[in-house]
Amino acid sequence: MRNLTFPAATAVAIVIAGALPAQILPHPAPPPPPSLKTVPIPRVPNLDRFVRDRNWAIVLGKALFWDQQVGSDGLACASCHFHAGADSRIVNQLSPSLKHNDPARAGVFDPTQTGSGGPNYTLVAGDFPFHVLANPNDRESAVVFDSDDVVSSAGVFHADFQSANDPTTAFDQTTPLADGLFHVGDLTTRRVEPRNTPTMINAVFNFRNFWDGRANNMFNGQNPFGPRDPQAKVLRWNGRNLVSNPVGLTNCSLASQAVGPPLSDFEMSASGRTFPDLGRKLLPRRALAFQAVHADDSVLQGHIDPSGMGLVHTYADMVQLAFTDPYWHSPPDQLTDDGFTQMEANFALFWGLAIQLYETTLVSDDAPYDKFAEGDSNALTEAQRRGLDVFMTVGDCIACHKGGDFTGAGSVLQTQTAEGLVIERMIMSAKHTALYDNGFYNIGVRPAVEDLGVGANDPFGNPLSFTRQWQAWLAGSGGTDNAGSGPLVDRFTVNPFNFVVREPLPLVPTLLDLQRAFGRDANAVRGAFKTPSLRNVELTGPYFHNGGQATLDQVVAFYNRGGDSRRAGTTDTTAFDGSRSNLDADVRPRNMTAQQQSDLVEFLKSLTDERVRWEMAPFDHPELFVTNGHLMVPNSVQGTGFAEDDGFTLPAVGRQGRAQIGAGPLQPFHSQLP
Repeated sequence: MRNLTFPAATAVAIVIAGALPAQILPHPAPPPPPSLKTVPIPRVPNLDRFVRDRNWAIVLGKALFWDQQVGSDGLACASCHFHAGADSRIVNQLSPSLKHNDPARAGVFDPTQTGSGGPNYTLVAGDFPFHVLANPNDRESAVVFDSDDVVSSAGVFHADFQSANDPTTAFDQTTPLADGLFHVGDLTTRRVEPRNTPTMINAVFNFRNFWDGRANNMFNGQNPFGPRDPQAKVLRWNGRNLVSNPVGLTNCSLASQAVGPPLSDFEMSASGRTFPDLGRKLLPRRALAFQAVHADDSVLQGHIDPSGMGLVHTYADMVQLAFTDPYWHSPPDQLTDDGFTQMEANFALFWGLAIQLYETTLVSDDAPYDKFAEGDSNALTEAQRRGLDVFMTVGDCIACHKGGDFTGAGSVLQTQTAEGLVIERMIMSAKHTALYDNGFYNIGVRPAVEDLGVGANDPFGNPLSFTRQWQAWLAGSGGTDNAGSGPLVDRFTVNPFNFVVREPLPLVPTLLDLQRAFGRDANAVRGAFKTPSLRNVELTGPYFHNGGQATLDQVVAFYNRGGDSRRAGTTDTTAFDGSRSNLDADVRPRNMTAQQQSDLVEFLKSLTDERVRWEMAPFDHPELFVTNGHLMVPNSVQGTGFAEDDGFTLPAVGRQGRAQIGAGPLQPFHSQLP
């Protein structure tokens, strides 16, 4: 095997494995997925350059993840990831689609099936699914009901950041702003994000994170975009002065993901706040100071304040214990041009790596299926064993949900990436050939025009998709399509000899050979989203990137009819920008019997780790106040204009979980709906 790097490509290597005749290779019949215990955590090379003590980094990461002091108005990361790593709230969880084929519906809340909706609405079982057909087994039958709204997560109130200098409150000092979308009458409600919240449990296996993959595999120490932002650097003290250095840590998409929400003015932050601002707020504070921590917490035990509220350590203490000196140890009079200390300026680095290391511990590898895969034939019920057969055969779920983590965007992609298969070439549902990003598929949940997913661009104008980057390079532009010129931004390897649909190529193809073979291919990345893990899926509803299905039965019915794509002439609703169809070929009517569908649902339940259901270690946690809609009266804390928060307190649990405090297990989303 030879590596050939074309001079014009600063970021793409083409691996040559020998010429092959044109052929279409069928899907190989894979074995059932292994136990997740057999799957290693992706290794992060050179992590010790930054992290001095991983145990202290995990303590720091868990505190940061659950601390309500982080958000501008009392939200933690856990505020949207408190229920099996996902969000099960039912009040004020609707967000309107920002795009639509009918411009009059873009950015407008739809009525639900039960007739209401909009801000502060309480979802009910009768509102699901969001796309209803006269014949649920025929995706082309008459549409009885359709909504392009999204069930997501309530975040912050719309406000401008001023400062965070008051240590007596978890809140920042902000200026409230009117919100033209999220309000009821004259009262502003919390904003709701435009995509459903996925679980962060087992997310450490994902090669990229977020639904659209924008959380780069390479962490740049500042934001989600890795090498796409060449200005992203951290400050290193060399003993004499502060110098700017790149970070460039691979297998760190969780760190890339973690630094996104704290500055989002939909998720956790007032507009205009920076990570140094957040560092200045948190570093002198005691961790979790306003929240109870269980004495038996599996990570925080031994660090708890005698009052039972928070930890004895400040965040500055833990940064010094967890991270190497050059990234925080400069003299206090060494300030950045905008007046921040080195520790404040590098706070995004500490935040991202600490939360990644904490989330690395959140692996649910003790489900009944794991025991079955390890040889215990009695670990699954008879119905679950039949469901596994459906999963592997007529349902063909294994085509996308493969590997011990049950996602093609996770552990198996690590191997496929090394083999040059970040891009696939396949026959699509409309029988044309297309290229797309491995692990990201358009399955016909919603029309592609509403949300382009991995087919969109990043804030710098670069395609999120590896496929679109490679195609632009093949076209000879030396840069991104529809975005001017410039170098390709992600480093990845493509091996066209491993494509499922192959083309005859010489042993050492030239750029012209590649252009002739693949230059006319469509791509199928618009409307494509990351394949989520199916582990604990019983507990992580609602489902899909739009949250439009409430139950596993509805999800299975969706796949049984071949998704919700609608054909019109030679295109369908998955098409975009001239493509005939972006629908994945594996999404087609399955004609499963009612018994097979029921068995498949039962099999999916075998992927639930009881430690997750009962919040046992490592899934135990501090106390958390969870907002859940509003009392429609003015907020007495923030002043006029904001609606008062309603909600509930999630009690602190220790390593023995919810049973330790007399609470019942976590329930599926649909069981909480009126």
